[in-house]
Amino acid sequence: MYNFWNALEDDVRKAVSRQNNVSLFTNIKLELMETLRPEFSSKSIHIHTFGSRVMGVAGPDSDLDLYVDIGNCSGIYSDTPTKEVLQQGEVIKKAIQKAASKWDFLGISGGRCPVIVVRHRNSNIQCDISFSNSMTLGQNQLVNYIFELQPIARYMVVYLRGWAKKQDIWSDFRSHLLVLMVIFVLQRQGQLPTINQLQHALQPDVGPWITKFCKLELNHFKINKIPTNGDQARQALSSFFRYYSNFNFSHFVVCPYLGREILRCELNYFMPHR
Repeated sequence: MYNFWNALEDDVRKAVSRQNNVSLFTNIKLELMETLRPEFSSKSIHIHTFGSRVMGVAGPDSDLDLYVDIGNCSGIYSDTPTKEVLQQGEVIKKAIQKAASKWDFLGISGGRCPVIVVRHRNSNIQCDISFSNSMTLGQNQLVNYIFELQPIARYMVVYLRGWAKKQDIWSDFRSHLLVLMVIFVLQRQGQLPTINQLQHALQPDVGPWITKFCKLELNHFKINKIPTNGDQARQALSSFFRYYSNFNFSHFVVCPYLGREILRCELNYFMPHR
């Protein structure tokens, strides 16, 4: 008989073990540093890991996200890639292609935050390298803290990732969307604070965005931690599906910042003026 809780516990344990694989992350960062150093010898380089592997929700085939800070000021932000960012991307691309014994260059995805996609040969892990701003890195640190506050959230995301893949809707519901939806439904049930509460009185640090947060415990908000067991996981997931099956996506938006539903036509009114 299928044991829901034992299977979910095992999946979470494996995801957390991937999160704690410090030696793997260190080796990949060191090899990337060695690859880039000759091209940016006059600038300081810092490499940070983030994404599903670092948040402890990744599957065995998940990518590793890397943010490369090449003498950048992380507060610099632009809605479109600047000339300097595009130039840096070309230099990183050429450096990767030169180091063909360490990396397979797979391509560049465009958009507001360009990403260079490579495969690390020694580990056979695909790596997505971003270099334009640290916004996503900061957001991931906030999500990790929320998982510490209310661990059932990680169990929900790990289950939902597997569910989305089995239902063949993974291309529509990737990790970042599931994370937002899980955080929001727990907020609606009074089991997590809003992002606005965690960022109260803080100033923007990446363009108009605040990525830092105050480390406040759940008891500060008079919220109790949900036990992590089979009954609670079933109840939490049942509430998730029930809530979103009745959510009017055509008229409302999911807003973890305020922790409540917002009419689409009023979204700009409720967002910070910055």
